[in-house]
Amino acid sequence: MTIRLYNTLTRKLEEFKPLTPGKMGFYTCGPTVYWDAHIGNMRTFVNSDIIKRVFIENGYNVTHVTNITDVGHLTSDADSGDDKMEKGAARENMSVWDVAQKYIDGFLHDADKLNIIRPTFMPRATDHIAEQIEQVKKLEALGYTYEIPGDGIYYDTSKFANYGALGGQNLSELRGGARIDDTGKRNSTDFALWKFSPTDVKRAMEWGSPWGVGFPGWHIECSAMSMKYLGQHFDLHVGGQEHAKVHHSNEIAQSEPIVGAPWVSYWMHFAWLMLKEGKMSKSEGTAYTVRDLIARGYDPMAFRYLLLQGHYRQPLEFSFESLDAAATGYKNIVRKIADLMNVDNMGELDSAVYNEWHDKILAPASDNMKTAESLVVVQELLKDTGVNPATKLAVFEFVDRLLGLQFIDRAQKIVELEHETAPADIIALADKRAAAKANKDWATADALRQQIDAAGWAVLDGKDGYKIVKKA
Repeated sequence: MTIRLYNTLTRKLEEFKPLTPGKMGFYTCGPTVYWDAHIGNMRTFVNSDIIKRVFIENGYNVTHVTNITDVGHLTSDADSGDDKMEKGAARENMSVWDVAQKYIDGFLHDADKLNIIRPTFMPRATDHIAEQIEQVKKLEALGYTYEIPGDGIYYDTSKFANYGALGGQNLSELRGGARIDDTGKRNSTDFALWKFSPTDVKRAMEWGSPWGVGFPGWHIECSAMSMKYLGQHFDLHVGGQEHAKVHHSNEIAQSEPIVGAPWVSYWMHFAWLMLKEGKMSKSEGTAYTVRDLIARGYDPMAFRYLLLQGHYRQPLEFSFESLDAAATGYKNIVRKIADLMNVDNMGELDSAVYNEWHDKILAPASDNMKTAESLVVVQELLKDTGVNPATKLAVFEFVDRLLGLQFIDRAQKIVELEHETAPADIIALADKRAAAKANKDWATADALRQQIDAAGWAVLDGKDGYKIVKKA
């Protein structure tokens, strides 16, 4: 099936044409592990996961790289401010290395809960300092760098004619009216490739280099690690929308002089998950994590379902009301699948019908990741009484591979719980409750229900009596 992607660089919806037939290599800008990734950050990684799944279901062999930024770099795109890893270490009263590992573990936990397929490679910046130094040396040899004494080695953006094209800007627009302060930069858009360590402070993360002891700038790590694992040219680079104008523009500027243009064939950028009042904020306590949602009783798949109801290029507003609605919709689908599993006569798999629904669901997702439209088709499938249960369940196995929503897994757990026989003491309590209800002793009936609930079981009343089921 044809895959179409919106290419940020060309501002066009384009048919995907791989560099190598049948293969797709892509890079996702990963987490900076000085703090937890919040659910807004996780939208990027769910979107990356959908891209991977769409290509896999279209028969591609996918190589996916997501970096881990565990090296200290400064908090500002302007190469100023405090070091994020040092700040994290001070806040946690831990070493920078322990802070990094803590938040790597947290990120992987949350990604696993969201059923995100792990990348083929997940390189850490601190393990690739040599590769970053080598990139800077190549740029130096090509004449793209200059030194600011006591500060670092900088990239001269005036040497790169197409700087800013990814963000829809040109150099004259970027520099129009810009004031060059006393930092020593030649141009306001120039950026650090290598920063020198302060002479009066011992940094926790610093390395020797041809220019002196220091640490790499932020942008160089992505160029160095993507080339190491994907080659000098690769198919797709993705990340949050905030990266287009600075981080990704800097990646292009420092990579294409070395390898030639185009370095990357397609660029995709994901819009933010927003709150009604604006961006999520750690200081305001609104930067919720996946673990926060779980602690509030939400299934992580309900959050993933909420994300897939939007489109990656459009901002999506998060609220607990919208998450409640998504959770209800998700549970309704799971319940219907569980009911299919309980049917006595499922019929035989109808390959022709399966292929028809398979393609109807895959087509929107392949057309610039329109997952919301795929979910509409999923609802249509559930309502179609002309498709037998065996075929529907087979299609849902495909849906789970494509969208990663674990419908079959959740439905199977419901079936298992509903078929588990309650122990004798629970049955005795349920019988006493039924007798209390018959005598209109509602207080006793409610107390017995609470006792049954506390033991991990639920009583479901029906017109033909009651049923006892194991609680999930």
